[in-house]
Amino acid sequence: MKKYENLFKQALIITSFFVFNVIAAEPVSYSPAELTAAATDWLTEQLPADASQNIKIDVNELDYRIGNKSCEIPLTFNLAQAITQRQNTIQIRCNTTDSWQLYVPVKIDEIIEAVILQQNISVGSVITADMLTTDTRERRFIRGSLVTHAEDVVGAKTKRSLSIGQILTFQDLCLVCKGDVVTISINDNSISVAATGVAQSDGSLGDTIKVMNQQSKRAINAEVIAVNLVKVKF
Repeated sequence: MKKYENLFKQALIITSFFVFNVIAAEPVSYSPAELTAAATDWLTEQLPADASQNIKIDVNELDYRIGNKSCEIPLTFNLAQAITQRQNTIQIRCNTTDSWQLYVPVKIDEIIEAVILQQNISVGSVITADMLTTDTRERRFIRGSLVTHAEDVVGAKTKRSLSIGQILTFQDLCLVCKGDVVTISINDNSISVAATGVAQSDGSLGDTIKVMNQQSKRAINAEVIAVNLVKVKF
């Protein structure tokens, strides 16, 4: 009797093992739409937590004609290039004996806040607050140093004609234009002095220009730091 009990137990163990492995190896079927959604979710998880609100991702839908794909184990995902690359590809892979892989094109864009023109502006116009607004844009559309605060450029002059909806950059403006009377800021340790001068050339933010000191009548090099404001460089 004990012999049959042992045989029964062994048969039960073998059967359980077989059933477990059949269940464990049961493949999961994914439609193209589900694979696209899984790739999108995975990519979203790769973004830094503090950047997820400033990043726009556009994942191409997989063609429905490829049909459903099955895999017995969890799928793996990888990016072809660094996540900082705008044009990228997500690899979806099933790492089994009958392995398969798919490639999903994706675009990754940084979204930033920028100063936008509310009207067309001709060359040489003085920027006023009512000409500007702020809006979000994709960074790829920006060429030059971005203006992020409208108040920083009120009073500046345009170096070229600008169009409504255009993103404003410091390269579009001269914060100090040739012939402008400017304030010269002189800071040397604990001493702070201000003087007036006349700009000898155009300058945008960070540019070094010649300024004629109206008191001393000497030309000095100064850095443009704001509208009609320069700082002497020592």
